[in-house]
Amino acid sequence: MFLQKLYHIKEGIVPSSLCDKIIADGEDKNISEATIQDGDKSNRKSKVSWLDDNTLKTSLINLITIANKESNWNFDITEFEPLQYTIYNKGDHYDWHIDTHAKPYDNGLIRKLSFTMCLTDDYEGGEIELSQPHPISSKTKYFKLDKVFKRGTMIVFPSHAWHKVHEVTKGTRKVLVGWVVGKQFS
Repeated sequence: MFLQKLYHIKEGIVPSSLCDKIIADGEDKNISEATIQDGDKSNRKSKVSWLDDNTLKTSLINLITIANKESNWNFDITEFEPLQYTIYNKGDHYDWHIDTHAKPYDNGLIRKLSFTMCLTDDYEGGEIELSQPHPISSKTKYFKLDKVFKRGTMIVFPSHAWHKVHEVTKGTRKVLVGWVVGKQFS
């Protein structure tokens, strides 16, 4: 699948009051060390809690739908997975990975779109980088989003895109991460 656009960014699109609510809800849940399903556990260092808030999902679906359309991905998406509140302290990171799984879920759905919503902006480092692999490695394109995005910014990208979060060098980076699923590509 060739994509002309690998990511979609809307800066400051989520109100500060909603960011505050997400942080409060995330902090109120059981926070634990982040894990990964497959691969080397040293690839990731952060803390997470899980939010399964239908009201929040309803408020986010319009933003995801707009990103899907404006980026000309036009993926058939149906629902959210539970949302992940993630805390990156100084020294935390998440090395190269994709958000898709080797097999579809039991209901036949797969992750199609991933997103990160910036809840804080008083940190350094923690840049997101995406890669558009090419079979000739010298032609692989890297897109390092090397700025601290304003609180309330949403970054959406296809779940099969390789991406990473660079090490946080100062402060604490708090984000809401999510995945939107749909039927398998035919």
